[in-house]
Amino acid sequence: MTSGWAILWFLLFGAIAVVAIVFWRQVIVLRHEVHRLVTNGTFAREIRGPRILREIHQDLHQLAHRQTEIARQIADEDFSLRAILTSMVEGVLIADGNFKIRLMNQRLQRMFSLAKSPVNRTVMEVFRNHVLQQVIRQTLETEEPRFAELQVEVHEVEQFQAKHFQLTCVKLQPREQEALARALVIFHDVTQIRSLEAVRKEFVANVSHELRTPLSIISGYLETLIDGGDNPETNLRFLKIMHKHAQRLNLLVEDLLLLSHLESRKISLHFEPVVLADCVVRILEQLDIRIREVEAVVTVNIPSHLPKIEVDAFRLEPALFNLLDNALKHGGKSGLRIHVEAKCDDDWVEIAVHDNGPGIPLTDQPHIFERFYRVHKDRSRDAGGTGLGLSIVKHTIQVHGGSVVVESAPGAGATFLIRLPVRQN
Repeated sequence: MTSGWAILWFLLFGAIAVVAIVFWRQVIVLRHEVHRLVTNGTFAREIRGPRILREIHQDLHQLAHRQTEIARQIADEDFSLRAILTSMVEGVLIADGNFKIRLMNQRLQRMFSLAKSPVNRTVMEVFRNHVLQQVIRQTLETEEPRFAELQVEVHEVEQFQAKHFQLTCVKLQPREQEALARALVIFHDVTQIRSLEAVRKEFVANVSHELRTPLSIISGYLETLIDGGDNPETNLRFLKIMHKHAQRLNLLVEDLLLLSHLESRKISLHFEPVVLADCVVRILEQLDIRIREVEAVVTVNIPSHLPKIEVDAFRLEPALFNLLDNALKHGGKSGLRIHVEAKCDDDWVEIAVHDNGPGIPLTDQPHIFERFYRVHKDRSRDAGGTGLGLSIVKHTIQVHGGSVVVESAPGAGATFLIRLPVRQN
């Protein structure tokens, strides 16, 4: 009887051992599948065995499928976010509560000429600007959007450029998740807008000054005449002075209107083949009296084989007239020599107007074609003119599809180089 129980217990333990071994093998297979899920996110095969293991396997399989879907959604959202940030005109910055940069788009890197991504560095390390850090701090503390304007010096092409940025800063997380607080800062480059505003203000100031001077003179003489001028000769002299300044005002208004039309490209041009030498001859005939007054020597070197150029002679001749007239006004009174030459280079004609006058200071040359800019502030108004001549020259040449530059050294005269296409497209 005892031996029978022993055999029975032996068989029972043997069966349990077999079941345990089979179960253990299935557990090992499940463990390998779980490891594959963790590393690759997929299962390789189905599990055969006890129902509970198969159910666990199925649950894990569904979990893997769900994880794959979530990963795909995250990848799609990440791609969309990066595509949006990359294509934005504005710069984007996200900083945490410790002012460390967590995200920055490429546009912002280019705005500030950053060689590499500054992620995980502090705002102060990267931008060296207290205004930006203060805006971020106030936004995180108050949870209210903040707006500011930032003026910085950015290193570009071996020199520093002044740039203006409008900042908009908002908080991304609510106060309940203060540890995860983030500040989103949008940078909008308004450098060009500020530059245009400065040009506009300067233009208005210059126009006001140019108009006020002759108007004040005319008004003063009118008051004298109204009060009763008894001397006919004095009255006549006053009227001539008033007439002179009225003409100056008229000329200023005409030049302003012409310049406005040239800048807006609203002016209509009538192109036709023109012999350049004939244009220069007509200009010199108009300036003959002035040339004789200053005893200048003007030479012209335009080859006879130079092709006709398609231009609007009615617009081009005043531009050339302005260059020659400026040379006569500012070239000095003795020994002045002016040389006009032209040459053809493939599909372009180059016209050079050179004088041996005092030249143009190097600091003035970048501004020489600006409206109302005068090199000799004390003498230019006495010499006549509106201060718009060279600006009109530049825009006239540009509407013809050409360009104009100045080459000068103090004491060595000045040369204005005009390039014009032989044919208009």
